[in-house]
Amino acid sequence: MKKIILILLILVLPSNGVAQPIREKGISMHMLPQRVAKIDGRPWGFWVTYANYLQPEERQPVLQSFEEFVSYVKKQTSEVQTNGVWIVTTHPDAYSKEETELLETIKKTSKDEGIILFVCRGSKLPDGWELF
Repeated sequence: MKKIILILLILVLPSNGVAQPIREKGISMHMLPQRVAKIDGRPWGFWVTYANYLQPEERQPVLQSFEEFVSYVKKQTSEVQTNGVWIVTTHPDAYSKEETELLETIKKTSKDEGIILFVCRGSKLPDGWELF
């Protein structure tokens, strides 16, 4: 009986002992397409959903380059960084070539920068998150 309980505990407990990232403790962003932003007179890019555990800003951050993205993530606390960046996108056809290339650069190089990245198309929420 003890062996069965031990086996069940091994199967149930996380094997690496590391907690999984939690979106509500990480950095949430929405990728606003240029053409939609133009209609509303707002800047395009990665709109950060501000939370009180993020570093204070004068206004809502909108990131428009890979360098701005990395800089913003790196200035957050290690706890925030370990909970990752969570980007919600819309239909791929809504984005220009420039925007699509920026997102692909972020996807391909985040791991090299030590950034935990999740991306999900809005229509696939809440279970469509992909880890990059």
